[in-house]
Amino acid sequence: MLFISDVHHGLDSIKTLPNTKEPIVILGDLINWIDYRNGEGIAQDVFGKEIVGKLIKLRKDHNFKERKKLWSSMFKEDEEKVKIKLEEAIYRQYQEVFQALVNYDVLIIPGNVDSEKIIKETMTKNVDYVDGQVINYKHLKIGFAGGGVPTPINARGEITEEMFSLKLQQLGEVDIICTHAPPHIKELITDVITNKEEQGWNSLNDYILNKKPKYSFFGDVHQPQASYWRLGSTECLNVGYFRANSNYLELSSLIE
Repeated sequence: MLFISDVHHGLDSIKTLPNTKEPIVILGDLINWIDYRNGEGIAQDVFGKEIVGKLIKLRKDHNFKERKKLWSSMFKEDEEKVKIKLEEAIYRQYQEVFQALVNYDVLIIPGNVDSEKIIKETMTKNVDYVDGQVINYKHLKIGFAGGGVPTPINARGEITEEMFSLKLQQLGEVDIICTHAPPHIKELITDVITNKEEQGWNSLNDYILNKKPKYSFFGDVHQPQASYWRLGSTECLNVGYFRANSNYLELSSLIE
């Protein structure tokens, strides 16, 4: 079983995956709104480089208020036309990602940029949507709780802390807990490129300390200060920013 996260329409990275019959587990963020390294993505395709450059700066400054104002202003000229262009681009990216993965068995949970509705409309027959489920793999129970931590951006895949906590409670005890965002630990949520703290789940900290899974797997923070941390007896691992570096975590490297 291979774990990846933050695919962000990384079609070239998907080509580097090994030819395997093992399941590929995607921990969210399939589409690419904005690549904060170079501006590429849906927003740039629809609105252009200049606007996206401003959005990137405001995001890096954590100036969510001005970013939200700028984002709203981008719809003023012809809101309906812009929305249609965005939806077309979103559907296209999901379709291209799923087509690139068609020869694998895929398990998926949503991230903060994802739409459950569009995932389910576009995913191919080889894909299972496992958010809120527990699966048995070999001798392990693996639990899945997707969704993004709420922010002022209000991305379509964000959910409340209460909703996320309920997902965790319904999973019960597992050997591995898989989420999009990390537990709220400073070193795991701090991005070293922006030198700012991103988002983490407080209820995931509580779940880990209470239920004591062996591992916690996640993504979301692209350049974390720490990609590994021990919380209580649980080993917490960021599986990597797949679009940028093609990293994946192979479960067999940790567990016999």
